[in-house]
Amino acid sequence: MNNENKCDKYEAYFVFNDEKDFINHIKDCPDCQKEHDMQQKISSLIKEAAPVYLKTKQKQKSVLKKLACCFVLFVGISVYTGCNMYEDYLVQQDFVDNSCISMLGLPTDDYGFFEI
Repeated sequence: MNNENKCDKYEAYFVFNDEKDFINHIKDCPDCQKEHDMQQKISSLIKEAAPVYLKTKQKQKSVLKKLACCFVLFVGISVYTGCNMYEDYLVQQDFVDNSCISMLGLPTDDYGFFEI
């Protein structure tokens, strides 16, 4: 059959006509029957693949949630540790600046001890 004589009414019957006219047209038209069979196969493949796809999608969401929790935990620990380290640094600087050796004007190292 050549392309000029091929029926292209499958979509129009499916969308705009009622189910009875659609089924009657499919029974009478071999081109639309082929199209309908192909659409049914695609539909069954989608129905078959849907649970697998949804399960994979749920696993991906679960992994992303775990990664997000780890990231938040990491940032929280980093900020807490950084703040404590900065506080320790300030205390250390206060100690260095107020050490007896530095008050005497003698050279001191980073820890406030006498530098030789």
